[in-house]
Amino acid sequence: GIISTKTKLDYESQKNYTLTISLSDGNTTDYATVFVKVLDVNDNSPTFGATSTAVNIPENAPPGTAVTRVSATDEDDGFNGLVVYTLKGGEGKMDIDTSGLILLEKELDREAQGLYNLTVIASDQGQPPRSTALNLTVTVDDVNDNPPVFSSSVYAVNVSEDEALGRALLTLSATDLDAGDNALVKYQIVSQQPPTPSPVFLVSATTGQLSLSQQLDYETIKHFLVEVEASDGGQPSLSNKALVVVHVVDVNDNPPEFSQEAYEIFVFENLQRGSPVYTFSVADKDEVENARITYYLSAEDGDNPFSIQEDGTILVTGSVDRETKEKYELLLVASDNGAPRRQNFTHVSIHVLDVNDNPPQFTKAQYSASVRVATAKEGEFVLAVSATDPDAGDNSVISYSFMDPSDDFHINTLTGEIALSRSLDHITADTVVTLTVVAADHGVPQLTAKGKMSFTLSVNDVNDNSPVFPAWIQTKLSAPENATGLDLGTYPATDLDIGVNALITYSLEDDFAGMFHIDSSTGKLMTKTSLDRERMDSYELKIIATDSGRPPQSASLVLSLTVEDVNDNPPVFPQKSYSVTVRENEPPHVILSAAATDADIGYNAIIHYTITGETTSFRVGELSGDIATLEPLDYESRSQYTFTLRAFNPGEPDLQDTANITARLGPSFSVTVEDVNEEGPVFDKPSY
Repeated sequence: GIISTKTKLDYESQKNYTLTISLSDGNTTDYATVFVKVLDVNDNSPTFGATSTAVNIPENAPPGTAVTRVSATDEDDGFNGLVVYTLKGGEGKMDIDTSGLILLEKELDREAQGLYNLTVIASDQGQPPRSTALNLTVTVDDVNDNPPVFSSSVYAVNVSEDEALGRALLTLSATDLDAGDNALVKYQIVSQQPPTPSPVFLVSATTGQLSLSQQLDYETIKHFLVEVEASDGGQPSLSNKALVVVHVVDVNDNPPEFSQEAYEIFVFENLQRGSPVYTFSVADKDEVENARITYYLSAEDGDNPFSIQEDGTILVTGSVDRETKEKYELLLVASDNGAPRRQNFTHVSIHVLDVNDNPPQFTKAQYSASVRVATAKEGEFVLAVSATDPDAGDNSVISYSFMDPSDDFHINTLTGEIALSRSLDHITADTVVTLTVVAADHGVPQLTAKGKMSFTLSVNDVNDNSPVFPAWIQTKLSAPENATGLDLGTYPATDLDIGVNALITYSLEDDFAGMFHIDSSTGKLMTKTSLDRERMDSYELKIIATDSGRPPQSASLVLSLTVEDVNDNPPVFPQKSYSVTVRENEPPHVILSAAATDADIGYNAIIHYTITGETTSFRVGELSGDIATLEPLDYESRSQYTFTLRAFNPGEPDLQDTANITARLGPSFSVTVEDVNEEGPVFDKPSY
């Protein structure tokens, strides 16, 4: 009658059994009911329900916020099924209550710790207790609670005013402790001092690289204060600012500037040496050395009796004579001392004002005229005297008068024309009348000159006077070659006769195949074709002046013309290549003399020599053209050298700068080293 289990009981599957038991003796049967209650044993561990193991929580969640809830069950009963929760890994920031709710105990800071690995342990109360662990990952979501922070609150940078647009001047850097868009920093310029109509600077929104958007000008603005803002991509966005101090560095980008484009200066002649004439005002917008001015004063024709001081004052340093030259065309160059130097120039015209320092001068030493008594009438023109005064203005205005009164003649005070005052009926024989004419200028003090007039009162004029060239004519001339249409001067002659007898025409005895031409009426001599000194370096020109009388009278004037050399011929070698043999091991010595020739003369024919190519073993005499070795040559090291010899002259134009000409003038030299038996045979190996 013992009841026993046939299989293992499981409380969790079935907690009670009802058994019906029969008892029989073979004839009679009796029944009984047995109730079996299964007692629980702690044989089940708690089990967590379906729960997400990855949890996100914003870092600004306040304490008491529910992080997540877990739930575990235990199939046992009583204390064996009573589940208690404990939490590990919360770093004191989180805890769990009896219901499995994980709560935030303290404020979070993602920037300090962004991830928490939690372990939730569910334990029953059985003996011994059983437990189960659940691992949770709590990610702290970023909240935009940190503004960008610049690496420096103030940046300073020096920028040259000629800095190229778009090139990086400075890279600003700001960091944001947040993450994602909250840490995405963008840069922008929020202010610029001093302000300009359009921004001078640009900043890259992503890199913080500061660059120029327009050209700087030190002379306009020397310093900029640029405020740059860095903002993050959070909502709302947080920002911070930094100040960039930009110091503009002066560059020598401004030339000196004259106050006028050209200057007209007036001075009186005969000024003493050292007298100041004018002081220039020159400005340079740059500073320091870039604005320190040096002056250079020169004359285009080389005639310059003036100099200029450091302060820009022009002084007289030579003779200033208006009658010699009344206007000086000067070029004034103002150069600063920057690097590179910048300069400007202006034209200065110095006008020499006249001083009455020259008396009138008659154009002839003596005047004469013939008058036919029979036809002479009152008012009839006899001759005109002429005086010149090299002064100017009133100082050169001349009035004429007779020193002693004349009954037969009167003179026009303005023109110098002498005419008859009455008929000459009272003259019965040939008579010579001599008068003195006074020419007086209108200067202060007044200067005068006297001229003698001789009048022959006769019957008729006869062509008895030849044309005469004045003695003051300069007969020795010079003219540059290679120029056409040169004005060689005007060569007038005079004839004491009158009328047709005094009408003069001019011609050349030899015009050298049309190279020269003279105006038949005025005597103006010019070149029609260019001169070539290398073909003919001088000419003798004979000018013939012929009057129109019958028979005609003539005179001649011989001019000596020297053709001035121009540097129009390059040096020329007599041959294009040279070959010379040199013995090895000889001490340095001259191995060849190669002289070039130049068809020009003087300074234009000075020839210099240089070597290009091989310059370590040979040298050439700069003026002689002698080529010499610099060291003993070794045949076994090198048996042949090839280099180029160049000849050039320093004339104007400088022919050494013309590559084609230089190449044509530079023959190649081939130097062959002759072997000397200085080496014995050598075996390949010391033994075999």
